[in-house]
Amino acid sequence: MPGGKGIRRAHFRAARSCFGASVRDTVMNELPPITIDPKTFLRRHCSLPALPQALIEIQQAIQSDQVSVAGIAAVIQKDPAMAAQVLKVVNSSYYSLPREIIDVKLAVAYLGISEIYRIVLSMAVVNTLVADRVTGFQKIWFHSLFTALCARHLAKEFEPLLPSSELWVAALLHDVGKLVYLKFFPDHFHAAITLCEEKGILFREAEKALDLPASATLGALLCDHWQLPEPIRNACERHTLFDLPNLMGQSEKDTFLRVIALANILAVLSTDTLVDEKVGQLSRVVSKILRLNESNFMLLMANVAELKLEAEAVGQP
Repeated sequence: MPGGKGIRRAHFRAARSCFGASVRDTVMNELPPITIDPKTFLRRHCSLPALPQALIEIQQAIQSDQVSVAGIAAVIQKDPAMAAQVLKVVNSSYYSLPREIIDVKLAVAYLGISEIYRIVLSMAVVNTLVADRVTGFQKIWFHSLFTALCARHLAKEFEPLLPSSELWVAALLHDVGKLVYLKFFPDHFHAAITLCEEKGILFREAEKALDLPASATLGALLCDHWQLPEPIRNACERHTLFDLPNLMGQSEKDTFLRVIALANILAVLSTDTLVDEKVGQLSRVVSKILRLNESNFMLLMANVAELKLEAEAVGQP
């Protein structure tokens, strides 16, 4: 899809002209500007705690020759809250296990150490960023879970060779930049959300209209700070409609990120209040990339509606 930079530049101008200086100036007169220095952000300014000890110990065990199912289970069980969350995820409809698992050691043996590590990693990131479940967290978490379910579905139908477990956790954590916003700049975050709801636009468009740093940039900085795996960092940095023109290559990396970006769009289409023009634009993008006619697109959206119910059933982490 040629002309990606031109598309983004034109859209930026459109966003500015559509909302005008008045909206931006009104909001920013009430809120201080955000200046991000990648060298100091999350270190000297807006500092974050370290990731949970349980995750660090699991990482160390995996990198050593002493890793075992019993050892990993013992590490998780030292953190009762983490153990409960792991069992909740393991028993969710995502895995569709034949019977309920109530023992962490059995869960590790059943799913494997690598899969349990990905579960613990995703839960640790979310828990560390939003310890008290502030207003706005539930919406971000639901969207993230919904996007992960959509990504799994798209991969199964269109890209079955993609690594499913890596895709799942990257899609689940693609929006952690919004959690950074919520933790350190909640007023700015809610101003962007309000603009989205009032104008029927995408969150990235609201960020641009309000001259705010991209949440994708904050997410990438978080991944650098915590040294999260590269696929997660890439997904955090490049998952929006405006990234798609540069994700149309045939490499596994492009395909991986393209699936997450499309899943993100499908989740937005199914949940956000968008103006008709935006709904049409997103629908056309999905149909073109996946080569769907109108009836097949409607079938896809019907499947997405079922995934939405599945996400609602899972609830909070």
